Amino acid sequence: MKDTVLSSLLRVNRQRMQALRRALTPYRYVGVMHLIILYTARNPGTSQEEIAGFYAVDKASVARDARRLEDMGHICRTLAPENRRQYQLELTEAGQGMLPVLERAYEDFQQKLSAGLSQEDWNQLTVLLKRLEENACGA
Repeated sequence: MKDTVLSSLLRVNRQRMQALRRALTPYRYVGVMHLIILYTARNPGTSQEEIAGFYAVDKASVARDARRLEDMGHICRTLAPENRRQYQLELTEAGQGMLPVLERAYEDFQQKLSAGLSQEDWNQLTVLLKRLEENACGA
């Protein structure tokens, strides 16, 4: 049974990534760029290390994609005054403009995922998945 749950989670995540890739390709968003934008919108002045830690992705991917976002004009990276080896990230106007696109892509996938589920089913699934996340993260 546990193998089935893990297999299903992996398949759902692969479908999510494919849906995001299709939705974001016209904007030249690849890799973890969408995660950087979303996290920075919620946490202005965040660091690349914080993003990598939160999403459990490697720092090199975040650094590479943050540089791409900066080149595209979607974020500003400035050296942190207290640590000259760390960048602080802020969204630009162009980055802010991507938020509705990202939210729509996430909403479209959530609608597909939740088709045929009642609100009660969705709430119960949310509670169970949160428990799995806490277990996986060591909480």
